[in-house]
Formats: sequence, structure tokens, C-alpha cells
Amino acid sequence: MLRLLLIEDEEPALDQLRRFALQYAPAATIVGECQQVSEALEFLRQHPAPDLILSDIELLDGNVFQLFGQVAVSSPVIFVTAYDSFLVQAFEQNGIAYVLKPVQYAQFAAAMQKFERLRQSFQGAALQQLATTLSSAPMSAYKQRLVSKTRQGLYLLDVADLPYFQLRNGVTHALDAQGRAFVLNETLSQLEAQLDPADFFRLNRTEIVQLSAIERLEPYFNDTLVVHLRNQPVSLTASTHRTPRLRHWLGLK
Repeated sequence: MLRLLLIEDEEPALDQLRRFALQYAPAATIVGECQQVSEALEFLRQHPAPDLILSDIELLDGNVFQLFGQVAVSSPVIFVTAYDSFLVQAFEQNGIAYVLKPVQYAQFAAAMQKFERLRQSFQGAALQQLATTLSSAPMSAYKQRLVSKTRQGLYLLDVADLPYFQLRNGVTHALDAQGRAFVLNETLSQLEAQLDPADFFRLNRTEIVQLSAIERLEPYFNDTLVVHLRNQPVSLTASTHRTPRLRHWLGLK
């Protein structure tokens, strides 16, 4: 019997995922449904690993890739998302298929068929060995330092000393307390997965902020929030899509 874990924060999308899963495999059992990274983390810590995880990437409390830094995930994952920018990360983190929203059943079924082909190719001891290897692999730690390469040499940056990160002309920059900008090789999405979600939050497509750097929040147009930083001459704005997550992250109603 196929045991599935669903991770999706939007009810219509979760309902569709559930319907598609049971349409494809009527005998399957949905062992859990999670809408947040924290819920998925708790589930995987307390329950046996499911046979397959069907997961969105952007969730209410952050990016699902944060999950892989906090718990050993031995299950294969089919990622179902509206974003095409996480493809590389998906296949670095147990991903076996990547389905873009809006999801058509034919796409979903093709991903499930790929899972079944892979499953059939690993039988008995080989499958058990694969699961053991994945579950015993060391969990990646969140980044404590970053490296900026310049003509003058390498700068070692302590993550705790960086109030925010910003995408400028397609290039990721780390900003320090003095307002100096350091070019990074990582994309903003890669940084989001590498930084501790308890300390850093992605405000929009171009900016990530550190919690300790926030001085105050100001309501703005269309229920968004302007984020004023401590001892910084700049202010950042949370996107409409991410403002509810920011409020939740900060414990605001």
C-alpha cells in the first residue's frame, strides 16, 4: 500500500493534490497533510517515513527546503509548485519530479509513473539500503559564514552581522551593519534555504531580512508592510504575497 504525505499551504491546491493522488492510486493512504514547514518537521520526527512526499515549496512559514536542514528525509519527493526557479535545489533534496502549477492531471500522473518506475527498480535489500543511506546522511547545518570574492581577495562574512540581503541587477548582495555591499555567488533562493528561518525571512523576490535588524513595521498600501531597519538608512517592503507569512513569522495577528 502506498503511503503519502502531502505538504501544501493553500486549501484548493491541497484538495486538488489529494484528489489527484487518490485518482491515480485509489488504494493509497494519505498518512499526513501539512500546511507549514514546522508541521512537516514535527510529522517526520514523530512518524515513520512515508513512501512518497508530495510537496509545495513556498509555504506559510517559509521555504520547504528548510526542512532538509532540520530532519533526515529518506522519502522521495515530488515537488508541486508555481515557481520554476527551484529546479536545481529540488533535485538536490530527494526530488524525483517537478510539477508546475496550475497542475494538470496528466502532468501529475507522469510524475507518479516516474516514482513507480524508480520504486520498482529498487527492490528488497537495495531499497532498504537506499532508505538507510538517505536517513543516516548528515543533516546540513545552516550557514554561519558566507564568502564574497572580490578583486581585493576573499571577504569572510558572519551571517549574524548581516542585516539583509538584496538582489541588485540580478546579482545577490549581502549588506553589513555599515551599509557595505558584498557580492555573493548564491542566488537569493539558495540563500533562503541556507539561512536559519528562525532568524531570516524573505520579504519579496529581491530581499531577505534578519529578524534582529528590524526596528519597526509600518502599514503600507494594499495591506503590505514597510520594514524599517535598525541603524540603516533604507527601508524594505514585504510583498502582498509574503506579508501574511511575515506577520505569522513575527507572531503578529
